Amino acid sequence: MPEQDAGRRSTSYHRAADATSIDVNRPSQARLYDLFLGGKNNFEADRRLYQELVRIAPEAPLIAAENRRWLAEAICLMVRDGGVGQFLDLGSGLPTAQNTHEIALRADPAAKVVYVDNDLTAVSHGQALLADDLHAYFADADLTDPAGVFRNPVVSGALDLDQPVGIVLGLVLHLVPDDDQVRRIIADYLETVPSGSWLAISHPVHPRDGSPLADFAGSLEDKLKDAFPDVRFRTAGEIAGLLDGLDLAGPGLVDLAGWWPANAQKLDPTGTARLLQVAAGRKR
Repeated sequence: MPEQDAGRRSTSYHRAADATSIDVNRPSQARLYDLFLGGKNNFEADRRLYQELVRIAPEAPLIAAENRRWLAEAICLMVRDGGVGQFLDLGSGLPTAQNTHEIALRADPAAKVVYVDNDLTAVSHGQALLADDLHAYFADADLTDPAGVFRNPVVSGALDLDQPVGIVLGLVLHLVPDDDQVRRIIADYLETVPSGSWLAISHPVHPRDGSPLADFAGSLEDKLKDAFPDVRFRTAGEIAGLLDGLDLAGPGLVDLAGWWPANAQKLDPTGTARLLQVAAGRKR
């Protein structure tokens, strides 16, 4: 590893030794999502919540897998149509199948990816996995503090903010309940990156209109709140408001099944797939 690269990476390891302080008695969002994708880095508290959620939504593991499939398509879209060669994956969670850097490198062998998370399990595993990778980095930082993220030496050392950046916010913003705060977070990230940068977002939806989908979304939201009190699913209109000023690609903001042409759908467009809204857009 080049000396400069080693120095840049070493600054991100300041909390790795704290991994022994991980609270195994409370579910972790990162471990829970990894569990839905078939991962092994979980504890009894995570498995218990997982089982409760699957009882409500048996298709949830398939939805998680399709969210990763959507992410792969969004990354390729940014590379192919947007000329993006560097990515900031915020709230990235644990390393899993179809990691962002693996997808990006298949599309562009020179691509760089910086993962950002402050979950101790994700930090320790991510830093260990990427310690010798010349294209991928893991920053221990809080995505709700964009200024702090960009000040992080791992981020500032890896990204060239004179060039477009692909920002990924996949299934994380529902953990930030305040709408004004979420809008500020997104605005701060987009103000820091140049024109031609992209944002890809997936977010659970709750219509709050008394419909069967609203009842279903509410039951999942309530169950998640047992472990994550700040969870807030948003209406499609509220999610659309987070994307103001972006030129949306493809079908725009749609549910997960609607992203794909009919002959490429793997989910019932009238079923659980409606729970998740996805979009990718370019900063003007």
